[in-house]
Amino acid sequence: MNVLCRFMLGHHLDHKQRNIEQIWSLDDFWLQHDREYIQWLFPIDTPSKFQPLVPLVCSSTRDYFLTCKVLQKAQRRSLHIMLNFYDMQIKNGAVVPKNKLSIHEQSWLNDDDHSHRCITRIIRSLTLLGQQDLGRQFQEGMLDTAIKYGKTREESLNYWRNAHLL
Repeated sequence: MNVLCRFMLGHHLDHKQRNIEQIWSLDDFWLQHDREYIQWLFPIDTPSKFQPLVPLVCSSTRDYFLTCKVLQKAQRRSLHIMLNFYDMQIKNGAVVPKNKLSIHEQSWLNDDDHSHRCITRIIRSLTLLGQQDLGRQFQEGMLDTAIKYGKTREESLNYWRNAHLL
């Protein structure tokens, strides 16, 4: 089993010597300001420009995720933490805002925010690791919400639209 799977199962530390439970317990301040956790919670198949040492999804990682319900559950927990951070929720099979959102309260609704890259990564990771339906729900909910409440640039919206393509 590789480093990435061991991390997601709680048996390995990230590059800052944190386990997954410690990352899951970060408050909104740290989720906003310390974005290095996102590559560990939502791994993808291309290197990070910001964290080149983060493990990548390879075919063996993907195969293991497809068969391991515990890994899938861990990634869903990570998604729920991020949904809460974005003031979103899953309701009746759709990702929707918890409350009426404003660009003043949610920075990801602004035209240029680091969260845009994180949202792209989350969509891609869910899709890569066999949770396509959840990835599509997240993608559609974030797109709909950004279009309705935000000032998100079309370039970011297009990244979100295309993130699930494999």
